[in-house]
Order: sequence, then C-alpha cells, then structure tokens
Amino acid sequence: MKAVLKSLAVALTGISLSISAVAQSQHPSPAPNAGLALPLWLAESDIQQLRGDPRRTEALRKRCDRELDVVAQPVDVYEPPPHYTTQGVTENSSSRNFAGDGNMAWRAALCYAASGDVRYARHSQAILSAWGDRLVSVKSEQGAAEINFDLPTYVLAASLVHGVEGWNDASFRRLLVKTALPLSHIDRSNNHANWGVLLDATIAAYIGDPSLLSKSRARWLVLMDHQVAADGSLPLEVCRSDTIDWCGGAHQGINGLSYTHYTLMPTTAAGRVFEMQGAGVWQTPQGQKLASAYRRAAVWTLHPEQFPYFERNGGKLNGVRNAAYFALLQRIYPDGNAKELLEQGHLGMDGLEWLEIFR
Repeated sequence: MKAVLKSLAVALTGISLSISAVAQSQHPSPAPNAGLALPLWLAESDIQQLRGDPRRTEALRKRCDRELDVVAQPVDVYEPPPHYTTQGVTENSSSRNFAGDGNMAWRAALCYAASGDVRYARHSQAILSAWGDRLVSVKSEQGAAEINFDLPTYVLAASLVHGVEGWNDASFRRLLVKTALPLSHIDRSNNHANWGVLLDATIAAYIGDPSLLSKSRARWLVLMDHQVAADGSLPLEVCRSDTIDWCGGAHQGINGLSYTHYTLMPTTAAGRVFEMQGAGVWQTPQGQKLASAYRRAAVWTLHPEQFPYFERNGGKLNGVRNAAYFALLQRIYPDGNAKELLEQGHLGMDGLEWLEIFR
C-alpha cells in the first residue's frame, strides 16, 4: 500500500509540475530582477551610489517634486512642421511637448532611481503610458526625425521604472515596435543615422532583442569609420548652416560645432547602452575614432576661434558648449581640454543629466 501511495504521489507531483509549466508559459512570472533597472543606462551599483549621496541629486529631486502634478500632452497623430526653412527655424508646441514630456519622464525615473520614492516612478510611468496609449501615427518627415531624436529618452526612463508596482508597459512596447522602429533613421549618413542607432539600440535593449542590438552596434562601427576624418572632424556636420541650405548660404558653418556635438552625443549614448549590454565599443578601432572626434570637439569647444567657420560668421557660432556628454567620454578617453571645460561648467544639452550621473 505504501508503495502504491508513493507512486500516486509522484504521479500527482508530475501532473502539478506540468500544469504549473503550462500556466507559466501562458502567464510568465515576473523576471527575477522585476522592479530593478534594466541594464540600459544605470547599473545597480550606479543607483546605489546615487542613493548613498542624496546631496548629489538634491536639485534634481526638487525639480521632480515641482513636476509631480504635471501631466503629459500626447497626441494621436504626430505631424510637426519642418524645423528648418529658407529663413531659419520654426518652433511649434507639438515638438516642444514631445521632447519635454520625454525629458520629464526621464527626470522622474532618475529621481526614483536616486531616492526609491515610488511617486516619481508613477509619474514617469504615467507619461510613458500616456504616449503609448495615444500615439499611433507619425505623418511628417520632421515627426519621424523627432522620434529618432527624442524617443530614446523615453526608453531610458522606462528602463528605470519598468518593474515598479507591476506597471503594464504593453502600450509603450507597442509604440516602440509598431510606431518607432519603422521610422528609424539608422540607414542615413549624417547625424540622423547616429540618432537612429541610439533609437534602435535602446529599443533592442528594452525589449530584449539581441539581433536588433547586434545590427545597431554594427552600424555604430560603420558610422565611426565613415563619419570621422583623420583630424577628428566630422565633415558632414562642420559645414552646417542655420537654414534649409544645410551646408551653404550666408551662414555656412554657424551650426557646425553644434551639430558636431549633436552627432557625438547620441554616439556616446549608444556606446553606453552597448557597454551596459555587454557589447562594448569603446576600445574598438572605431571607438578610437570616437576618441579622436571627442578630442577635436573639445579643442573647438574650449577655443571656438579655432573652428574653421568662426571668422566666416563674424565670431558667432551656435551651440558651442552643448557638451554635457563630455562627462561620460572623459571617463573613457581622458583629455586635458575636456577636463578644463568640465571644471568650468556651463555645458549644455544636458537633458539626460550627464553631469549629475557621470561626473
């Protein structure tokens, strides 16, 4: 009888395990690291360092507190007008809202990472879900460009809050896969391609697509080979004007240093994502080309009078100090000019809080 009961118990256990396996395949259990940051931007050690030094992010958390009641402003159809015209640039509320919401979601996510206060995570999640629930169509070329420029910030935010309080990110994932990926500019040649690499890399890391990550990494390497000249300059960017006559006109080169930064920044950000995913690029031959471009950009940022279009524009250049991303590159490729700039401060294009995180 004991032998019969033992056999029955083993059989029932096997049935139970089979049922459990089927249930788990239909409704997967939370990943072991649910509630922890996905490895896109910050490692757990980075987060613990932030939490161990509250003064480091005190100003950021005060801003997050002020923004807690601010709601996202999503749209169903995103169709901003061209940024550049024959006369200069145009400003519009839809572009400001999309970029602004992404930056706010990122700040809230970073405040959560730095403090553990779930109010910030909820705020970030609400912004991400609002756009995920609403945005279904992008109908202008400028809109597609801004998906490449601005959506990676949303993904980085999601990486810090993805598992908090069981957040359902299904609509956000749909936005990434169905709407954003088909609009990637990864196959272009100028800075748009670098932003496309960052878009694809962040999405790949977030949704767990190793093939897409590998393709974006390969494209990063190709771009460094093709974009960076022997002297470290970026020929496709240094000539940039401030009108639709991209590399010509009366103001040829006035935005050249700005667009140098605008190319190196997403290149650096993508490098960080690859590093966090165990697919580093910093020490590859192409990484050394990034180092050369970094050193050239640092010289021009510290000494803009040495920029080749400085005199042509009467000593006026736009976006000279849009170099907050130097904070990360300086860790990898130490440079004296960049060190001086970081010590001086007042470096712009810091929407990702480079200076808070990496200095």
